[in-house]
Amino acid sequence: MPSPSEPQRRDDLYATLAISAEEARIGTSRILTLPDGRQLPITLPAGVQSGQQLSFAGQGRRRDDGTYGSLQLTITVLPGPPPGGAPGLPSEEEAPTLLSGDRLQLAVPTALAPSLPTTGQAALPSSQTPGPLPQTRSSPSPSWPRSAPAQQKSASSRRPLWLVATAVVLLVLISSAVLLGQHWQQAQGQASATATSAAATALAATRQADAQASVVAQATVAAQATASVIAANPNPYPAGGGKLVLYTPLSDAQNSIGWETSIHCTFHSGAYHVVSQDPRYFDHCSNGISYSDFTLEVEMTIVAGDQGGLLFRGADIGNNKYYLFQVSTTGIYTLFVYTGGDQTAELARGVALTYERGLGQTNLLALVARGNHLTLYLNHQQVVAVTDGHYRAGQLALLSVPFADGGQLTEVAYRNLKVWTF
Repeated sequence: MPSPSEPQRRDDLYATLAISAEEARIGTSRILTLPDGRQLPITLPAGVQSGQQLSFAGQGRRRDDGTYGSLQLTITVLPGPPPGGAPGLPSEEEAPTLLSGDRLQLAVPTALAPSLPTTGQAALPSSQTPGPLPQTRSSPSPSWPRSAPAQQKSASSRRPLWLVATAVVLLVLISSAVLLGQHWQQAQGQASATATSAAATALAATRQADAQASVVAQATVAAQATASVIAANPNPYPAGGGKLVLYTPLSDAQNSIGWETSIHCTFHSGAYHVVSQDPRYFDHCSNGISYSDFTLEVEMTIVAGDQGGLLFRGADIGNNKYYLFQVSTTGIYTLFVYTGGDQTAELARGVALTYERGLGQTNLLALVARGNHLTLYLNHQQVVAVTDGHYRAGQLALLSVPFADGGQLTEVAYRNLKVWTF
């Protein structure tokens, strides 16, 4: 072993080999198995002393450059004869070399184990032992068989085997119980999942049936409501008849689906407002639906400006092909036919005697268009009846119309529009 002042080298291995007094007296041979599996046969000469250190070059740890350090072996001589076998021969109870930390500890016979110094005990002082033997250079012989871990144990090592066997049996039983428990839990979980899935399927089917029943019920209610609304709102204009196909309050976008919205067409204050911001032009707002023979009725209130009215049978609104009826705050009305471009013709003009005059006044405007016959009403009083064959079908729109001369920003509000078709 290195002296206290001599540091241990990282690439050296340090081990203690215990031998009997008889082996120390006559000499002995051993095969050491190193941590990396190499085998080192050694021969201890007669008279080796306890505490003596032997150094074996090239039998230590592998360095980065491929070379090896040294094995530093310290001899410990134990009292008593060697356990079994002839003196000087390897004992049957020798064990392979074991690595513990930075040191190698060689297994010793069980009978001598109590006398072996434990880790941390100091080696015998050099004053009690002769000087070290000359270093012995030895290399593993490839013809020597590799040592295997000792299989035969002493009586003291054999006694706990029944405890180990018992523990193994208990472990197997416990493992089996755990596996059975897990299997049972899985089976229960699968059964529960199956039951839950079945219940969920049944619930989904019930909900689907309820939903279908609700849809049917709602459709029935809607049909009944529609029938009720149709029955409550017959066409009041001669010659009557027709089917109510559109009834919208025009109070908001949700209850007036399809009507355009823009800077000129807005819903507010419970009405549909049509606004002409440039007094040189009129503006119109439509739902895009075309009608041929029909009756229309709508409430009209001129909020600001000059005139309101209807555009109907718009065959081609973009190219100015339609009929246009306008009425002012004073009750003066005019019916025009636009035939494309700047081409217009006045079909009727007059003053409505039953008209509510002024801004903010609500009047009921109505139109009956059947074939070439066009009839207009203000507050249920007929004001226009003409025959014209320019257009037989087209879109309808609601208007805001500034005067052609000296016109101003105009805003008109509309509510409760109804259409009956023939």
